Amino acid sequence: MIGILYEGQDVRHKARAEWGIGKILKVDTCGTIRVLFKETMQVSIAKGVNHLVRVNKNESLKNTHKISRSKTEEL
Repeated sequence: MIGILYEGQDVRHKARAEWGIGKILKVDTCGTIRVLFKETMQVSIAKGVNHLVRVNKNESLKNTHKISRSKTEEL
């Protein structure tokens, strides 16, 4: 089931498990999703809903990371 992805949600890339859990920074109207992985790697994914899966609360709590204000302001 494909769900709606939104800013602030924790996700994982289907084909890049090594990236770990990321946090959605921005969802464009065209479907491009910008995600922050490992607190330093920002990735823009075209048609992101096809490549990302939501992470359940238990999994995201184990891998919690915070986005500093300065990193989000760079967008």
